[in-house]
Amino acid sequence: MPDFIKYHIQKGRLVKVPHALRSEFGKGDCYLIDTESIIYLWCGPEATPDERFVGAVTSVWRDQARRGAARLVTVEPGEEPAEFLELFEGEIDITDLDTEGFLKEVILEKREYKLWRIHITGGINLFIEVPRERESLTSDDVYLLDTFDKIFIWRGTTSTGREKFHGMLVARRYDFDRAGAQQIILIDEGEETKEFLEALES
Repeated sequence: MPDFIKYHIQKGRLVKVPHALRSEFGKGDCYLIDTESIIYLWCGPEATPDERFVGAVTSVWRDQARRGAARLVTVEPGEEPAEFLELFEGEIDITDLDTEGFLKEVILEKREYKLWRIHITGGINLFIEVPRERESLTSDDVYLLDTFDKIFIWRGTTSTGREKFHGMLVARRYDFDRAGAQQIILIDEGEETKEFLEALES
């Protein structure tokens, strides 16, 4: 097989897929296939919206780290282009594998608030869920508090410009995926509003 790295999106993280399993794709999961010049995003027909979202955000992050040198390609199951299939000797195996989505489907009658951490270190971007409590907030990172109607971006005093930028990028992606239903609110550490604290600690 040509040289590339395949990542499986698991609970907001990229997990490198062992070489022996590189041709297997779970119909309920999303994957990034990184050939350096091209970054493919493949999502199974049963992948959840949150997995698709993280896949899209992560592929953009990886491309930005290369100053836009990579080409981003979204691959639809059953419509894989020839150049994609050539990476797997012309054929992939779609299985029943399905990693549990790290976001639950939004139920209008019961919307669950969630807190997400954005952390960048050594060229690696992390977007992971953390306990929704004040103790989770650290000064060197950016956090998104998702209350569905509003998305709060909390920016630590020593968080980097890249983390702040990606916080806004993720929030805007949320807003796009939910058809503009959210209000995005910026909050710097030490300037927390009563509304933010109540949503964080409720």
